[in-house]
Amino acid sequence: MWEFTTTYFSYWRSSSPENKLIEWEKVCRNIDSYLQHGKGMEKDKRVEQILVLSYNLLPYNLKSCFLYLGCFREDEYIEAENLYLLWMAEGMISLEDRGRGESLRDVAERYLFELANKCMVQVEMDEYSIYNKFKSCRLHDLMRDLCLLKGKEEGFVEVVDSQMGRADESSICKTSRLVIHLDQLDNDHIHNIGKNKNLRSLLFLRKWWHYRDWNHMKCLNFGMFKFIKILVIEGYQFKNGQLPKGVGKLILLKLLSIKDSLVEELPVSVCKLPYLQSLNLQVGEHIKLPNFIHKMRTLRHLYLPRRSSIIGGENLKLDGLNELETLIDFDSSQDDITNLLKMQKLRVLDGRISDEGSLSIIIDYILNHQYQFHNIELRIQGKCNVNQENDGSTLRRLLMCRSLRVLDIQCTVSKLPAYEVQLYQNVIKLNLCGTGIEEDPMEILEKLPVLRNLWLRRDAYVGKEMVCRATGFPQLRRLGLVELPNLVEWRVEKRSNAQSFDLRIMNCSKLEKIPDGLKFITTLSQLYIFGMAEELKKRVGVVDGEEGEDYHKIKHIPSIHIYEW
Repeated sequence: MWEFTTTYFSYWRSSSPENKLIEWEKVCRNIDSYLQHGKGMEKDKRVEQILVLSYNLLPYNLKSCFLYLGCFREDEYIEAENLYLLWMAEGMISLEDRGRGESLRDVAERYLFELANKCMVQVEMDEYSIYNKFKSCRLHDLMRDLCLLKGKEEGFVEVVDSQMGRADESSICKTSRLVIHLDQLDNDHIHNIGKNKNLRSLLFLRKWWHYRDWNHMKCLNFGMFKFIKILVIEGYQFKNGQLPKGVGKLILLKLLSIKDSLVEELPVSVCKLPYLQSLNLQVGEHIKLPNFIHKMRTLRHLYLPRRSSIIGGENLKLDGLNELETLIDFDSSQDDITNLLKMQKLRVLDGRISDEGSLSIIIDYILNHQYQFHNIELRIQGKCNVNQENDGSTLRRLLMCRSLRVLDIQCTVSKLPAYEVQLYQNVIKLNLCGTGIEEDPMEILEKLPVLRNLWLRRDAYVGKEMVCRATGFPQLRRLGLVELPNLVEWRVEKRSNAQSFDLRIMNCSKLEKIPDGLKFITTLSQLYIFGMAEELKKRVGVVDGEEGEDYHKIKHIPSIHIYEW
């Protein structure tokens, strides 16, 4: 295994960027094959020795990062960004490992890369991002067994999970890290947790669709855990929509996440926590926020709720968050846009812009701080005016932003700016919805050098004919055509895609046949056809063993899904 890994990563360093993702998929399959072979030899001590040796050879800082993966359930895909935040809050990311211009988050990503390099963890590449190398990670079953074994031996973490049998009561009372994977806690669990005065990290992890009323937690006062630095309560519904008692008294708290939980109101006391660095408020439903988040001076990573209202009716103030590096789900209709101008350390911005004034402010800010940002995702909607009128148009200026990765436009656009080298440089995902473009947009969009995900929805294009040329879309992985009622003819020239590619055609009522060129795209892996004209479905379908006249165009596709309305 080690010889294979060394050889592969020597190739990785010298490989061209466009080949790295393909080669990484190959290496993951080879690693999985190796471990699957070992799984059939569980009684063979050699397999155990190899895995233990792999762990023993890890540097000290990577050992703790690896053991932390034991907090998550078997076969669970762990979101990389969430993992980085946990590692940072735990103090597992060394300040001494930062290179020039690097943040702790960048070092955390490098740690995950090194674990993958050493075949300790399997990673899923983020094919729709340049900034994020990894989308998620997971442990192979044998590696997870090793992780739990070493974690138990070293007293690293105690995991309470019904799938793993009854938890050790004495360990629950003594451990510094406790992870709960239960829908319901009985009185014994509550009693044992309450006796542990040394807890540093407490994680309650449940899937968001498993909501339960958390009445039985009313007797657990979080205020007694004076030394807790990490509190994660994800996927729960709280009694009366209120956070458990005492959360606002955890003065050493560095990370608080209530993601996918049902909380009606965030208490003011949370906004007074003096050392909080990461706050995730992306709850399952609407939440009321006090206008005191701007007082959290140490905050570095803020995930705002998607649906919220501000107590007092004002826009949410963010002035004073000078240490902020990540801001997710900013909304110009609810949050004060001028506060962004003072955030000199902001690296990642994900926001919704609903008016032309806010859009102009944010574009000026981004263009004046090009090298500050690593990743920007914007959704432009409402009454924004981005029409192409002259070389200084709003949309053209926006597309000059080198850090713009994801763009979602849901307002009228008379015409897309013509492709130029300095435009669309790093746009990976583009969603056009209700834009009403009259000229075929493919002539411009097919030239985008790194575009991988393209959606045209709800009258995004109102013309009748669309053409995709042979040399276009060099990186495209997914194309969606949804509710384009005027589209009559779509032509695809003969082409060869290097990447796996999937296509979705939905509710384009006048499109009566699929392009001939699809039969030449051998890497077309999935095709979804939904709500289309009966004529088209007959042409591509198979009825009583008889193939439609266009079935030969798609029969090479491994996965075909044709749905009614």
